[in-house]
Amino acid sequence: MPKIVDHDRRRAEIARVTMRVIQKMGLEKTTIRTIAREGGFTSGVLSHYFRDKDDIISFAFQWVADRDFAEIESAAAGLSPGLPRLRVSLDRMLLDPEAPEGVAVSLSFWSAAVGNPRLVVAYQENYSRWRSYVKRYLREALREGQVPGSVVIDDAVDLLVSAVDGLCVAMILDPSRFPKRRRRALIERLLVGVTESASTAVSRPVNLSA
Repeated sequence: MPKIVDHDRRRAEIARVTMRVIQKMGLEKTTIRTIAREGGFTSGVLSHYFRDKDDIISFAFQWVADRDFAEIESAAAGLSPGLPRLRVSLDRMLLDPEAPEGVAVSLSFWSAAVGNPRLVVAYQENYSRWRSYVKRYLREALREGQVPGSVVIDDAVDLLVSAVDGLCVAMILDPSRFPKRRRRALIERLLVGVTESASTAVSRPVNLSA
């Protein structure tokens, strides 16, 4: 009797292996052969599911993004509307530098997107998706009276998303400065700075010690 293969599960497995290889070797040195060796696959298995390396990379990129967004939705569903949901969304997108899908992998994708229209489109779509989550939770916070009505939503969204990207870069270049506790404290300070009036922000200092 032929073996039944769960194709979606196999693609997800290949995506996880691809991320591990990129974490270890960088994107340029990641090849179909290194992915196959890391995962114990044959090259024929990979060619059955994907046309080439670019196809694998694009799928792996989207697989991670979809998983991250699903985790944000799951975490937010159990929290009160507004700032608690916004906080967890930013914390989730501030990637763990030690994870296989962490900051180093994200930087590799950012670099690869230059001159790669397919990845550029994927980035644009996923950034739009992420901004929609941040915007939704900010609007909830406004309705709940958690932030002042003077907050300009679109500006706040762009500032928060850009700041998290900047922290991701800083973490990969100088990881010892950003243990988990300090990363979360910085997210809290960022929320205070972007969403509250200056007088309120001054009255609520945040401890940034590691």
